[in-house]
Amino acid sequence: MARGERSPRDQHAARTRDALFEAAMDLFSAHGYDETTTDEIAEAAGVSPRTFFRYFPTKESVLFSGRFGFIDSVSGVYLAQYETLSDYDALAESFALLAPGLKRIRHRIAQYREAITSSSVLLGRERQNHIDNIETVAEAIAQRRGLKAPDADCGLLAAVSLLLLERAVERWLSAPGLGLDDLIRAEFSALPIVLT
Repeated sequence: MARGERSPRDQHAARTRDALFEAAMDLFSAHGYDETTTDEIAEAAGVSPRTFFRYFPTKESVLFSGRFGFIDSVSGVYLAQYETLSDYDALAESFALLAPGLKRIRHRIAQYREAITSSSVLLGRERQNHIDNIETVAEAIAQRRGLKAPDADCGLLAAVSLLLLERAVERWLSAPGLGLDDLIRAEFSALPIVLT
């Protein structure tokens, strides 16, 4: 096997994990998170319930399996922005630059949101994820500003930027044909006008 190639066993494991994820998201979206069982997910994926637990410890872990990627990527892109850009503009540009990568998973993002809203437990978990994301972005802002730790201003800017991102994503999901990057830039551009 050449270097970098995946073995047949690794390929099978990746296909099984993907099938479980796809089945879970489809069922969560169709029936709600609380009403979906791990047995149903396994059956829909064509595997045994025992196989489900080889890949995911809980059904919640399926739903939250990819939650940190985007925000971590934003932090890296943000820190690479030109120093001449304000922190606010650098955040807007960072979100916008990464937005086209979400186009291919738009359907999954919509399903994720449907699953979250179907369960009060998940709504609480999502609130904690939002707080964690604010902290991650605030840490990147602090780093860009040369601070040892985020201060209140870093936290406020992080919270506002994630709210604007959320508004853009909501519009994007409800209006096919609009580019998420354009919607992000529009949201960030609108706030200073509203505040004057």
